[in-house]
Amino acid sequence: MKTKTLSLSTILGFLGLILMIHTMSAYSATPSITCSTAFGEKTFTIQDDRISFQKEDEAGVSRSISSLNGESVRTHKKNHGFTKTLYIDGLKHRINVQDTNEFSDVNDYLSITSPKGHEMTYPLNCHSA
Repeated sequence: MKTKTLSLSTILGFLGLILMIHTMSAYSATPSITCSTAFGEKTFTIQDDRISFQKEDEAGVSRSISSLNGESVRTHKKNHGFTKTLYIDGLKHRINVQDTNEFSDVNDYLSITSPKGHEMTYPLNCHSA
């Protein structure tokens, strides 16, 4: 009965390939998503679990007015999209992006609900940065 043995270089090469593929997938940078409502009333950037809302001052300079990390943002991942829920100044913000591969101002929206239950929904114009 003959058995084939793998050489040490073949085994190390295979393990190196597996490690390289794992490292590239684990550390690949996810692109940030920048979204704005019509007329730029609300503008924000989503980077992984971090959301930064921007506001433009009188001089036209954009600055971050509210930045939240993953601990205060609840994320519900869907097939190709997500819904993020967060609270800013007592208002519930729900960001829905239906498909991150194909953004749509029909299916992507920002919904803001007051403590009294009044809800405003804004269509979003999103793009990958």
